[in-house]
Amino acid sequence: MKILNVTSITELRGGDAQMYTVYNLLKEKKDIEQFILCPENSVLSGICKKDKANYFTYKKNKFKLINLVVAIVKICKQESISIVHIHDSTALNAGLLAMKFVKNSTILLLSRKRNNKIKDKFLNRFKYSHPNIKKIICVSKAVESIFDNIINNKSRLITIYDAIDVEKFSHQTNKNLLHKEFNLSAETKIVGNIAGLTHQKDLFTFIDTAKKVKDKNNTNFDIKFVIIGDGPLKLDLLNYIKGNNLQNDVFLTGFRSNVTDLLPEFSIFLNTSITEGLPLTIYEAFACKIPVVATMAGGIPEVVTNGTTGFLANLKDSESLSESILKIINDSNLETEIKTNAFKLVQQNHDLNVMKDNYYKFYFDCP
Repeated sequence: MKILNVTSITELRGGDAQMYTVYNLLKEKKDIEQFILCPENSVLSGICKKDKANYFTYKKNKFKLINLVVAIVKICKQESISIVHIHDSTALNAGLLAMKFVKNSTILLLSRKRNNKIKDKFLNRFKYSHPNIKKIICVSKAVESIFDNIINNKSRLITIYDAIDVEKFSHQTNKNLLHKEFNLSAETKIVGNIAGLTHQKDLFTFIDTAKKVKDKNNTNFDIKFVIIGDGPLKLDLLNYIKGNNLQNDVFLTGFRSNVTDLLPEFSIFLNTSITEGLPLTIYEAFACKIPVVATMAGGIPEVVTNGTTGFLANLKDSESLSESILKIINDSNLETEIKTNAFKLVQQNHDLNVMKDNYYKFYFDCP
């Protein structure tokens, strides 16, 4: 079996990173040969070149759609591709056009990671319901649900959960890097998030939660809040922090390349998103045995069970989020129970080996 993975994304987003993870997991399989097609000078092309992966590139200029269609057709014919696996909606347009020029036995798959609503328009219904799309792979049931009003044949939808290297994260140790950077005592609890500073992540609710925790902290600990990440809302968030007089309580680190070294310092992982597919950072927190408090955005409730593997709140409900944080910090037995349950879940269901087996079986069941 020969598989061509196609992306039109220049930067490296979560979907492409996970696609490359699956590519590497399946390299050991003798009955699968994989290829990647990505834009010239993209981040992924650089990674592929460095790793000596099987990859092709196309020029992303004003003729980008035509260039991508031509590239897909050429590679399909040259390599006798069995499956064209599309990883973003723009590449899907090219994939559907390319299918008109390749042999009928070649099948088209689409992966969908985000649960952003798809507008119920004729063109969207036509595109996503196209008979040439054999299956749409979603990272959560919540992502599946965005197709409710778009496609009629729900049997074409399948959920394959993303995964992480559980063993790698479980062996990470607390290096106290954030404590030293922000001059915090060793006993200070850090409530943190790793996120792009975008509207989707609703970090204003993160800050509102920090204010409520500060105002009613009934624990024996100082509690500080840290956001690791960068993005377009950085200045707005800094102004919001200042406006709430939280400059000594909420810290923005900016982009960090050593996230895996920083995550173990969190006493609690706080996700305040208003929309999500199912963020890997929650799996990573589970594997590091960090309790998770989160909003019920997208697929999060599929892994965070309230009171069992973490705590959930409605979107923008900073009151409930703050109460859950204080409850965990005040009850060490509850904290241990939550961490144990969450670790067991991620180890059994969301480890890389589980995802490898799921994709291997899926690819061979497709034709």
